[in-house]
Amino acid sequence: MQDDHKVIAIDMLEWGGTLGWPGPHEDLLEDEAALVHEITKGLCDEIHLVGHSYGGTVSYHLAMSAPDKIKSLTLIEPMLGWILDPEVDTQNYDEILGVAQNFWDQYSIGKPEEGIKNYFDYWNGEGSWKALDKGLSDYILAGAKKNFYEFKAIFEGGKGLAAPESFMKPTLLVGGAQSNRPPLRVLEILENRLPDVRKHLIEGAAHMSPITHGDQVNQIIKAFVAA
Repeated sequence: MQDDHKVIAIDMLEWGGTLGWPGPHEDLLEDEAALVHEITKGLCDEIHLVGHSYGGTVSYHLAMSAPDKIKSLTLIEPMLGWILDPEVDTQNYDEILGVAQNFWDQYSIGKPEEGIKNYFDYWNGEGSWKALDKGLSDYILAGAKKNFYEFKAIFEGGKGLAAPESFMKPTLLVGGAQSNRPPLRVLEILENRLPDVRKHLIEGAAHMSPITHGDQVNQIIKAFVAA
């Protein structure tokens, strides 16, 4: 897409080359959205925004809070725990909350790696954490404190946001056909509530489709943006 667009891959706060998260408070997603605003301001009036997993949480928050900034929105299995009704979607809600609760519990007793292993294997398959390159696992482990509050944002970050029905910009929902059930249920809910939406499930893929099926994901997004 770089032939036709200016493409920017943004590191969220305290990940990659981005530092300076001020620490625990109620507005983590607002801070993340402010980072996107700062990086993209002055480039153009509207942006095509793409987010995966927690990046999808941030992208959704930005789109619902500043829709005039968005030309199109692509969400790849966004982590929107708050959009699951605990009474209607009890099994899906409890499953994803259980992953978060395990991490919170392990982190709180000084065993963050146990919590990370559990959620990493949940998304990537049993044994994935153990098989990970040590440099990468050390990098992920170093972000455990921020991770703690990212999980909080997944369940608490929807407060005060506009309803999906109010977002009139084109939206693409992408998921892996073999993914865990909770994120696929989130996609179903968004598909039923967003006014201008299309959805694409990739056969053979799971939650990490941008990595495992990158070429297919890229082509789907490229066709959507060009439409």
